Amino acid sequence: MFIKNGSEYSLEKNNKGNVTIYALCVVVGVVVGILAGMAFSGGIGSSGGDPVIAQYNGKSIRASEVFGQVKTRLFDLEEETFRTKETAINEFVDKQILEAEAKKANLPIEQFIDSKVGGAPVEVTEKEIETFLASKGLNLKDPRIKKEDVREYLKYRQKFEKRQVYVAQLREAAKVKILVKEPESPKMNVATDGFPSWGNAKAPVTVVEFSDFQCPFCSRVVPTIDRIKKEFGPDKVRIVFRDMPLPNHNRAMPASLAARCANEQGKFWEMHNALFENQTKLEDKDLKDYAKNVGLDLVKFSDCFDNKKYIADLEKGRIEVEKLGIAATPSFLINGVLLQGAQPFEKFKEKIDKAAKHG
Repeated sequence: MFIKNGSEYSLEKNNKGNVTIYALCVVVGVVVGILAGMAFSGGIGSSGGDPVIAQYNGKSIRASEVFGQVKTRLFDLEEETFRTKETAINEFVDKQILEAEAKKANLPIEQFIDSKVGGAPVEVTEKEIETFLASKGLNLKDPRIKKEDVREYLKYRQKFEKRQVYVAQLREAAKVKILVKEPESPKMNVATDGFPSWGNAKAPVTVVEFSDFQCPFCSRVVPTIDRIKKEFGPDKVRIVFRDMPLPNHNRAMPASLAARCANEQGKFWEMHNALFENQTKLEDKDLKDYAKNVGLDLVKFSDCFDNKKYIADLEKGRIEVEKLGIAATPSFLINGVLLQGAQPFEKFKEKIDKAAKHG
């Protein structure tokens, strides 16, 4: 397992062949600038060609045969390159705008910024400290955590957030546009019928989530998904949950099984929330306690869970996802377009609006 860009990746499949995802990415990185586009349509580039990229014993190998298998990893590399460029551009533009404003005020840049967003920070309460730590799965009982350090950090964050708001206002007034083109995600089709879902089956946009109940990044995206439900509503967006228990998470598969058994009684989302709220407590007894707490018939739940009723379905689904080339949790397909990681709501909104407009 490794972590990158708000996602958790499995290495199990690659390690069996003595090739890690990391090593593969290094090799692919050499040619990604030239050949990644070929992968985004299953190996055929926008030019419509499917060139020969290698030969052995007189046999030719075409791009579609090779890059279709790694299209999501190629997309990762292109997207990472784009994000690096985007960050560099934004930092440069922000600096230029702030320097211009500071010059108008005849002040050094830091003094100018402080004049706009400075002042005494609002006092941080004990409750705010506890809430912040709880959001990170921490508390003040941990001897490594000093209350005053947390307080100072939260004061700093207040000032930083004020600065970000002010810079955003300057950017809007300056009509900033980023002209570097964002890479297009590969478009993929995956089964959605029969899986836990929320929203109208005829909604114009379907968001398929691939998730793992033990993955910390997956729990971080839960509030974002809740906001999508609230702001778009069930007639505009349908959300389908696909289990993707990673092999390095030994309680992910039992948790997925518990969620499926809850779905059988119409309580999937209640169990889903209980599991993500208690990621460190997913033993069989814990799962049965959550079943009781969300109001399930415990006899029916236990029969389903103890007999592993949906294990075969979960394993079949895992294999299907592997074949798509999706290796990270959480991952999402928004009308078939890939979005990876615990992205902010704004990124989902951008993709959902685009999908609603273009299908």
